[in-house]
Amino acid sequence: MASSEHPAVGCKTCAFFSEAILKTIRGEAVGENIIRLAASFDPKCATCKYTLDSFARLAPNSPLQLTCPMRLDCFPQKRFFFRTGCGCWDHSAYHLELLPSSELAPTSVHYKIIDADTIDISSLKRWPEYCEQHHEDCRPTPTQPPVTDMILIDVDEHRLVQFPGTPPKYTTLSYVWGVLPDILETRISNFSTLQLPSSLASPEILPRLPLTIQDAIKVTRDMGERYLWVDRLCIIQDDEANKSQQIASMASIYANSQFTIIAADGADANTGLHGVGSSRPFPELPILEFSPECRMRPGPETEEARYFTTWHNRAWTFQERLLSRRSLVFFRGSVIWQCKCSVWVEGAAAEPDGMVVDETWRTEKKRPAHLAFDRHFTFELKTPKRPDFRYFEGLVRQYQRRRMTYQADGLRAFSGILDVLSRTYDGGFLHGMPKMFFDVAMLWEPQAGSKPRLVAPGSRELMFPSWSWASFQGSVANNLSDHTFGNNPSIELTPVVRWYHAPADEPISFVNLTPHLARMFKQGGVGGLDLKFFDVPTIDTGGLTVEKEKLGWLLHGSVSVASFRMQPEKEETSKLARVAWEEEVAPFVNYHFVDSSGKIVGRLKVPFTREDPVLEKDALCECIVISEGKAYYTRSKWLKEIYLPEWGLNEETRELEEFHFYNVLWVERREGIAYRRGCGTIWKEGWDRQNPEVRDIVLG
Repeated sequence: MASSEHPAVGCKTCAFFSEAILKTIRGEAVGENIIRLAASFDPKCATCKYTLDSFARLAPNSPLQLTCPMRLDCFPQKRFFFRTGCGCWDHSAYHLELLPSSELAPTSVHYKIIDADTIDISSLKRWPEYCEQHHEDCRPTPTQPPVTDMILIDVDEHRLVQFPGTPPKYTTLSYVWGVLPDILETRISNFSTLQLPSSLASPEILPRLPLTIQDAIKVTRDMGERYLWVDRLCIIQDDEANKSQQIASMASIYANSQFTIIAADGADANTGLHGVGSSRPFPELPILEFSPECRMRPGPETEEARYFTTWHNRAWTFQERLLSRRSLVFFRGSVIWQCKCSVWVEGAAAEPDGMVVDETWRTEKKRPAHLAFDRHFTFELKTPKRPDFRYFEGLVRQYQRRRMTYQADGLRAFSGILDVLSRTYDGGFLHGMPKMFFDVAMLWEPQAGSKPRLVAPGSRELMFPSWSWASFQGSVANNLSDHTFGNNPSIELTPVVRWYHAPADEPISFVNLTPHLARMFKQGGVGGLDLKFFDVPTIDTGGLTVEKEKLGWLLHGSVSVASFRMQPEKEETSKLARVAWEEEVAPFVNYHFVDSSGKIVGRLKVPFTREDPVLEKDALCECIVISEGKAYYTRSKWLKEIYLPEWGLNEETRELEEFHFYNVLWVERREGIAYRRGCGTIWKEGWDRQNPEVRDIVLG
């Protein structure tokens, strides 16, 4: 360790920082300029060297300069952070937290000595016990009813047990499956065998049980729990009825578990839980001796983007973490507890250890930047009292960045989150789209690197409706949503189409009824309602050549239709697209809508694949209006330059303080059904000059 190999005795820099730390510990005021240049750090001193090396690991291509100032921030709550004071972006993004020894801070947060190889799970038992006793917000809520007819692993008897009614207490596991040969999973053919006592520990079956599941069984038992839910064993994989029921209940399964074991280090199911069935692979954090009286230790490593693993990039694990009330996270050889109220780390003393944690910074708004183990990196699925589209859109954006093995699971792996949000979203969701915000939600755009989810390579048939964000794999964004919500939005959107849904053997229903009603109330009050508005038209789907189960994909509506010629925003579009195809990244091409007089009246962002070639110049595209917008320059000057560049490209609109426009979809028709190909905006007057027609349309 640093203190035994190269003590800091005689190091003037360490002595300088030691004085400030000891003053803070004693409750004395210290100045804000506790700074030394990087040149003053002695590379022969282990404490100085560790500090410099820590910053070097963050930005290996931007090493610290000798003139870079290094600052120690000391907070009254006995929190200490090293950071650079040079203002360099690469360096300022990193903060090294220091924890005092128990001798320095016996009654507040301090570091604990832990075994370098093995996790002492018995000491971790205090975490769920303390949370259960003191955290009312972490207890199950009536909004998450328990799941019935569950299969659980009995960790004492090493077998599966089926509970037709309400199950007993249990834990859950979140891990990465990976691709491994001959891995055990529950099937109709072996379900009876796996229910026999000690079946999971038998010589025939145990070698097929992945190491991560074996370690999770041990952790569950050592933490004082008896039952564990693991998807691969507790869902009968070839029983579609059981599988569908369990996936539909995913929100309740994770929300009602005592805690979820997160195997965040695992690249596959055989990685195991480090420190349980195998030794920890990460080096032990050193003790830094600033002076004989001042011993500190770096704060435990936590979940930060530079440490993200395969688990952090998988779609199913995103949902599992969000749905869990409490998580026991195995990450980089350590263990982290996260619940709705606290975050605790194995190597730091906290409330369950009898510490009194001073959190006055929360109320005084003096939060130390980058709290390494308080709430620096947390997942929590909020259930706001009122629907929040921007929060929903943020969840979709994060989820779509994740990867999945089977693209057909594009909505399944998000279904638990939608289940929770549905409680506050009027009408719920249709193929991942919130009905009450449907007109805004339709404005999603795929981002660079995204590509359509196709039923087969080379096919043009999508796995999901073209109007849903789920039809693409990869990041999507709703670039106008940030400007349409709030007390004084810079963009006001109004629905202009009433969409209807006519699934097979079900009554016809409004999809986006809520925004239309809100508009009518705003314009004329209750007395101004037109009762004919509620009439549902007769929709004949008999002439459509589409499979019966896919009738639920179709939207029916009466829309304004017009055709525009397209011009690439850049002349080298085709060349760039070919390069992108060769790299197997779907290119996105920006086009200008051009009216019959040759004026630019709008802009369209279009994803293309090998199957959908880039549009030739002056290609004619059919577009439909989905909503109307007003943008106000006085509320946001960025709109004209970034989000609505067509505003400044037309001499008739360039000087306008308000820009009136339509949100449109470019559609392609196949066998009587229109499919979304791109989303854009068109100046309202430019659209009206194009002699649009109103037609009934079926959007697939």
